Amino acid sequence: MAKEILNKPGVYKFLDKNKKVLYVGKAVNLKQRVSSYFNGSLEDRPWVAKMIPFVRNIETIVTENELEALVLESALIKKYKPKYNSDLKDDKSYSWIHISTNEEFPKLKVVRNKDINSIKRGKLFGPYPSGSSVKRVFTYLRKIYPFCTCTKAKKECLYFHLGLCPGPYQGHISREDYRKNIDGIIKFLTGKRTSFIKKLDNEMKEYSLNKQYEKAAELRDKIADLKYLGSNIQGEFFEDEKSYELRKKSLHEKVFSDLRKELNIPQLVRIECYDISNIQGQDAYGSMVVSENGEIENSEYRIFKIKGSNTPNDPAMLREVLQRRFANEKMTKYPDVVLIDGGKTQLSVVAATIPKEICLLGISKGKSLKRKGFRPKDEFWIYKNGNAERMYIHNEKLLINLRDEAHRFAITYHKKARIKRGLRSQLLKVEGIGDDRAKKLILRFKNIEGIKESNIEEIDKVIKNRKVSEAVHRSLNT
Repeated sequence: MAKEILNKPGVYKFLDKNKKVLYVGKAVNLKQRVSSYFNGSLEDRPWVAKMIPFVRNIETIVTENELEALVLESALIKKYKPKYNSDLKDDKSYSWIHISTNEEFPKLKVVRNKDINSIKRGKLFGPYPSGSSVKRVFTYLRKIYPFCTCTKAKKECLYFHLGLCPGPYQGHISREDYRKNIDGIIKFLTGKRTSFIKKLDNEMKEYSLNKQYEKAAELRDKIADLKYLGSNIQGEFFEDEKSYELRKKSLHEKVFSDLRKELNIPQLVRIECYDISNIQGQDAYGSMVVSENGEIENSEYRIFKIKGSNTPNDPAMLREVLQRRFANEKMTKYPDVVLIDGGKTQLSVVAATIPKEICLLGISKGKSLKRKGFRPKDEFWIYKNGNAERMYIHNEKLLINLRDEAHRFAITYHKKARIKRGLRSQLLKVEGIGDDRAKKLILRFKNIEGIKESNIEEIDKVIKNRKVSEAVHRSLNT
């Protein structure tokens, strides 16, 4: 039943024969999570054994990340009121985020359903079935928008020294600036992140024009952190799965449309991203991953084994990959944008291999963030008029995700090649094993464990020499 489910984050629904929703859950990996209900992993949960006999169908909704899955799960539970969600958790166990907006310096806290009746003022967001997930949201938000959780105190608290509390009661932040932090959190939780980022972007430019560079840099980092944190989170504001899917499709189209305008190109349908993986030039592979209209196209992925260099020269390897790609008559679909993992040097080396009508971009690691827990800023480069120039890209998340996917794809093949090379080297030490026999053994048994677990007869079916087969078996099992 779980065969067609993807290894991606999202929400799943168990339905009975009448298509009534029995249970709604979220997962970081949908396939693994759904499979766990049927392979005995959840035997310690009696409600699972009661529910499974009634399950006739499973529906899933893929989301961008775990946070989006969390808030969509909350919306669907409120909509369907599934029997087994109710049986599993009474209302008291659900969590809410409370912001005491009535205070001079509003505080945030996680509250249980049983406690919300005692809250008379402020804003509530939820309910969320997973308290641990809500706490993770708390942690992320606090890094971007530090807020206070303690009562009035003369001395700075521990969170102040960790950079997570701005110290409002000790005079380290004005009431106005503190309120801006709270406003940012509210905008984030109500799905208005994009408009808020735009507002911050305008403020950053204003600070820069007024030569207040420190404040401009602070806002720049905050904007980048918000983008990194995830897609538009819409808590309780998803109406149903259909509205979610429509919003998702619309978002993809808008991202592509906005990126096309930023790059100033006539059309944007297809992006190809390239990366190289090797260790000191050994087992070098180049990867090509593809996005069309905002969707990843796995069937279009390609891998290139590097032929022309045994030295660690990523720019030259990228040039070889792109030369082979555009010389391949079977690869007739041309991209509107080529994105490579690299900066000014890499762009200058590969530029001549790219047809002139294609926009060439590079992405490289920038300086690290001061705040712990966030990745270094990425820098973007564009090649035009014979030069590589640094550029700011507002819709960067799509390109960063593509770069990360190209890296994952390349490194997967590199690791496989490295393992095979290590196995080949070990086999060649056995008398009577040459390149041909080593290749055949690797092809048949895949890895060292496969050969070790095989008996002499199985090995001899490949080698066809009893004495050498015994030597292989002895060598790997002593």
